Amino acid sequence: METPDFKRVIRGYDPEAVDQAWAETDRQLSEANAAHKELRLQINSLKEQNSEWGNRLKQYEQIEKELRDALLSTQRIANQVKDEASKKADELILSARNESETLLHEATRISEAMETEVDTKLIEKRAEIVQIEEQIKGLAEQKTELQAQVDQAIRYLEMAKELFKSDILSSDDQLD
Repeated sequence: METPDFKRVIRGYDPEAVDQAWAETDRQLSEANAAHKELRLQINSLKEQNSEWGNRLKQYEQIEKELRDALLSTQRIANQVKDEASKKADELILSARNESETLLHEATRISEAMETEVDTKLIEKRAEIVQIEEQIKGLAEQKTELQAQVDQAIRYLEMAKELFKSDILSSDDQLD
């Protein structure tokens, strides 16, 4: 800034004080201009940073939106997978129940058939045992009869032997 020239008047200001005040004002103005220039540079720098941060913020907001969309998509997929797994598990449980019921019915049927077969064989074996016992009883009776016949035959033979002996003795006596 240029220093203005003041006219000298009689009753005016002290020229030296005015020059000094003017120099001080000029210095302050220069400092203020320098500070103003520095502040403008800082403002411009801050505007650039703000613009850069605004761009970054937009990028982060876009990333956040994409992440939110991905999360929602992932949740939907997870829910679908969970629902499908639940349905599949229900189907498997129902299938397993049906199969186990079928197997249980078949096992029961086979068990009942085997039980009937065992009961039939048991009845047959008991009938065979009764027949065998009757045969044994019949054989025991035959044995008793045969023993009685054998005993009687032995008695007859002994009697015959005695008779034969007595006949032989009597014949020997007659021969003598």
